[in-house]
Amino acid sequence: MAWADPLPGGGYRGGYRDSSGKKQYVKDLATGRTRKFSRKRDAREAATEEEVKASRKAAIVEGKESARVPWGTFWESISEGRAERPTETPGIEQSIAKLYLLPKWREVPLNKIITKGSAEHGVQEWVTELENGRVDGWKLERPPSPSYVRRIYRVFQASMTVAKDTGILTVSPCVGIELPKISKRAKPYLAQEGADQLRGYLREDYQDAVDFGYETGLRPGELCGLHICSTDRKRGWILVREVLVQRRGIIRPFPKDDDVRLVPCTPKALAILDRRIADRDLTQGCGLEHSDGSTCTSPLVFITKRGRPMRPGGIGPAMRLAAKKAKITPVSMYAVRRGFATRAAEGGLDAFALADLLGHADVRQTREYVQQTSTARARLIAALNGGPQLSVLPGADGAGSGADRSQQPPSTAVDERAQDAG
Repeated sequence: MAWADPLPGGGYRGGYRDSSGKKQYVKDLATGRTRKFSRKRDAREAATEEEVKASRKAAIVEGKESARVPWGTFWESISEGRAERPTETPGIEQSIAKLYLLPKWREVPLNKIITKGSAEHGVQEWVTELENGRVDGWKLERPPSPSYVRRIYRVFQASMTVAKDTGILTVSPCVGIELPKISKRAKPYLAQEGADQLRGYLREDYQDAVDFGYETGLRPGELCGLHICSTDRKRGWILVREVLVQRRGIIRPFPKDDDVRLVPCTPKALAILDRRIADRDLTQGCGLEHSDGSTCTSPLVFITKRGRPMRPGGIGPAMRLAAKKAKITPVSMYAVRRGFATRAAEGGLDAFALADLLGHADVRQTREYVQQTSTARARLIAALNGGPQLSVLPGADGAGSGADRSQQPPSTAVDERAQDAG
């Protein structure tokens, strides 16, 4: 039975017991904190609703939920657990579900959803509708791109996989679905010329962030979540560990796919670090909540001129405005990341080393970041025309005699710090 407790200073919180009998309180999904209600009745009703959700969630986990449950009800039960992950993905999934999934599948029982053959309940027919810019009979103002149709489909597919894995369905209807083909085309990237043209139109704090991304290839969230304690100025390396989860305003202590990694800093990147750290109080924490509950004792490298944590959502609009003033094609922080990858590949860095720097588990993903340039064309022509071949000199890889080991990270640096991050 749900209840409502008065809070100090006024208001109420709604309480209930989960399927195991443990006392719980209604929480705000965005912040994870206990939700406050102005009226006792509202608190009790919200708690009753959460109690029902908890019961249904337990039934799903135990495989006792009926296959006749509507997809919308099932999604509501499983999406709460997915929202607990400290990533940007749950918010994106909720937005996709609201716009593209619920209008179509909300009232459809799980056991009525089939692979193809029904305009009303067929997954293949639904995907084709999306590709043609229609959602449950409504014509969209602009059809989603093939890649975004695939993104929408993956959210629905994930829900059907949960239904199958928990025994609600014996087989997923998302089998053999033909998805729209994605045309291979060049993605925008920031070349050196474009980077130079932006200069002078960006604020100094944002300019440093863009330049640092161009020198290190960090993801936007990794750059904004970089703590001073994760920089090794003496050796010239940074440990990519903390990530800013912008939608939730928290720090996650591990990057995408848990790819805690070391990235070397160029002289320009080190100069930026020195500039951003100069005259800062290094004894204070970052001021943001860490998802693992740890107490932060290190400031962020990149803060705004007002002393606030820098966010990708602030850098992006500033870059677009600067590009407009510079009269160049608008670019984003991911265009900066692709610019880093393209420069590194042009310089001769092999694909596997580049994948490690970018944090990619598969080199095929790295290929999408390296764009074809005139330099790449010139290298190919030189190779086909029998141009001079390069050879590796003894010790040139930094492992032979005479290598400057002061600029190399300890071999156990990643392992030790990764354990600390856990």
